[in-house]
Amino acid sequence: MRVTDRMTSDRVLYNIQRTIGEIAKLHDRISSGTKVRYPSDDAVLATRSSTLDSRLRELQQYERNVNHVQSVVKGYDTAIQQVSELYQRLRELLVQAANGTLTADQRSAIAREVEQIKQQLIQIANTQVGSDYIFAGLAGSEPPVSEDGKITVKPEALKSRVTMVLGYPLEYGINVKDLFVTDGNQSVFELIEMSIKALERNDQRFIGEVALAGVNYLEKSVSENLAKVGAMQRVVEAAANRIADLNNFMTEYVSKERDVDITEAVAKLSMKQAVLNAALKSAANLLRNTLVDYIS
Repeated sequence: MRVTDRMTSDRVLYNIQRTIGEIAKLHDRISSGTKVRYPSDDAVLATRSSTLDSRLRELQQYERNVNHVQSVVKGYDTAIQQVSELYQRLRELLVQAANGTLTADQRSAIAREVEQIKQQLIQIANTQVGSDYIFAGLAGSEPPVSEDGKITVKPEALKSRVTMVLGYPLEYGINVKDLFVTDGNQSVFELIEMSIKALERNDQRFIGEVALAGVNYLEKSVSENLAKVGAMQRVVEAAANRIADLNNFMTEYVSKERDVDITEAVAKLSMKQAVLNAALKSAANLLRNTLVDYIS
């Protein structure tokens, strides 16, 4: 086959343009820090990177879910301990009130402190984490207890909360009924109101039998729910650790798959630039002849 000057020049220019294109790609990789910027660069790697990115976004959502649950569970722990202290003080006051030798002024002083305990319990029952009322069950957007001590949340909303973690449902939650209602389905706020009226009429029998029995049940509920919160904390902590491990693994894996080895890329760039310089010099020598060179 006869090789013409046009064929030679076209081939030389093609090789130079190809080298320039490779240099441009290496510049893109170094500047972006990634091996693939467009699916056309490497369809398999681009698809794998997209899948890994989706998985990382899922893990980030699970992490947000777990962080919220951890905040809520910490809120339960703090609130229940405060309730425990108030129930203990309520018991002490009711034991004092059951003493038949108290004067009217002493009973009145006890009644005032019991009323203050009621107001504190209402505030705790309406504890919020962010905008979420944590004791309202599934109806967390509204306070579960009114200012006068009425439980306003509907019974069907008093269920365990559920959030998704690593594709599995994680149940958690303590509601107002678990902590503030006796076995007779009477709220502690109603019990306190009845105790205050019993103090006013010096009804030692009601205080010594009914009121103290109700407080006994409530203190038992506190102990059970503290244990429940402890179990929740362990489960949530294990889930958080699992997510952190997966996140670290996936991040490292994505980096290995997608990130450019800068040292290697710079070395290749230097080599390609040297090749380009040599090709340009070679082309200058090869293509310098024109028709003028053949005129005798």
